[in-house]
Amino acid sequence: MIRLTIQRKVFLASFALATSMAVLLTLVMRWNLGDGFERYTSAAELAGLDGMVSNIEAEYARHGNWDFVRAAPEQSWRRLSRPSSGNAAEPAGGFSPGLPPPFGPGPGAARPPWGERPLPPDVDRRPAGEANAAATPPQGSPGSPPPGDILRLGQRLALLDADGQWLAGKARASGVGAATPIVHQGKVVGQLTLQAVPSSGRALDAAFLASQTENMLFAGLAALGFSLLAAWLLARHLLAPIGDLERAARQIADGSLDTRIDVRSEDELGQLATNFNAMAVRLGRVEESRRAWIAESSHELRTPLAVLRAEIEAMQDGVRRPDAATLARLHKQVLQLAKLVDDLRLTLDREAGGGEMEQRLLMPVAILEETVAAFRERYLDANIRLDTARLVDLGWWVRGDAGRLTQVFANLLENSLRYTDAGGQLAIAAQASKQQLLLDFDDSAPGPPAAALPRLFERFFRAEESRSRAFGGSGLGLAICKALVEAHGGRISATPAKLGGLHIRVELPLEKA
Repeated sequence: MIRLTIQRKVFLASFALATSMAVLLTLVMRWNLGDGFERYTSAAELAGLDGMVSNIEAEYARHGNWDFVRAAPEQSWRRLSRPSSGNAAEPAGGFSPGLPPPFGPGPGAARPPWGERPLPPDVDRRPAGEANAAATPPQGSPGSPPPGDILRLGQRLALLDADGQWLAGKARASGVGAATPIVHQGKVVGQLTLQAVPSSGRALDAAFLASQTENMLFAGLAALGFSLLAAWLLARHLLAPIGDLERAARQIADGSLDTRIDVRSEDELGQLATNFNAMAVRLGRVEESRRAWIAESSHELRTPLAVLRAEIEAMQDGVRRPDAATLARLHKQVLQLAKLVDDLRLTLDREAGGGEMEQRLLMPVAILEETVAAFRERYLDANIRLDTARLVDLGWWVRGDAGRLTQVFANLLENSLRYTDAGGQLAIAAQASKQQLLLDFDDSAPGPPAAALPRLFERFFRAEESRSRAFGGSGLGLAICKALVEAHGGRISATPAKLGGLHIRVELPLEKA
């Protein structure tokens, strides 16, 4: 069983649509050609009856309405069939001598016009050219068409009023092929209609239509062939990028994260290829981050574990005795190890501690003021001035966890205390903008390099390798701040400070109390 791939589905759908359109257009054109041809021939025949139209308009002008026709349709029709005006004397034959009649006997003929007597039932009514010449009665014999009316126009003519109601004439059935208006004083008061003769009833017309139908069939077959080729090319062009995407996805699934797709266009498929490449780049960075995280975590954990192992082995070998001092050192290393593990857990994802966080209304500026008060003595000992003149609480509320926010503020204060030179300062300010509470921390020199700013919130990142455990940090403080701030629906950013150090901005969404 043939598997219907997307390319085959697109090809079959395009080809089926093109085939349906070609067949529909061929049928419509064939019908329109036959109908239009009948109307064209009828209009051409009716165009030769200008004299009769003039005569009808003159008679209407003389009477002013159609009452004279409604009173005696047969007699009026014989008179109106003449191409002469109503002012000339009417000869006995029913036509004015010297004027070319549209149908009927020629000038001077004694035979009455076709309209004076009906054709016998046994008269051959087929269109001219199809009746057998041998079967046609001699001219002038009973039942033969009047001379000059070999096309039997008289049998297909009718006079209608302005409302389309029949007044006179031989034709009462539907199927009007052409019509010409009867105008009086610029107003259409009626129309002269001529029924169309089916094209299939005439050999010449039928041959013409058959020839045109054959040409349309050849054109339709050519269109189908072209649509077949176009559908194949279209399906191949549209589905080629999807094939590239399938192969690239399989390679990435096998671990080849450096796989990329060539962007061939700027349409939706090109955008899909661009997004796929961006995803591949992101996956590569995540994999690098994962490996770096494992390596850095192992490195950070190795130090306290090595200290613990050395202390324990020393006690086992009798080098050290398990006294209070030794146990205190062991306890300190265990606490450091536990803190590192807790910090790693907090930075696992952007929703750190989401299941343990409280969600209640609180005043963050008040929490920040309490945290600053706890750090004032340490800043005083380090000869770093704390500027809180712009830390004014205007009663702002946020929804979150007071303990987690205290941890954020403590980490930021600890970071500035650790990396700001003596004699410097830290300025803290609070303001509101667009339903956001903005908390700014600006410290003095030294500041991190500009290239290091985008990576300050990464786990274990340090702008200077020397600023490591010698300063008592694990490289997770700002990463924890970022995780906790984002867990509160806010964001945190780092830019160079005007004081020469680092500017940290914390944005938290405000709530109504």
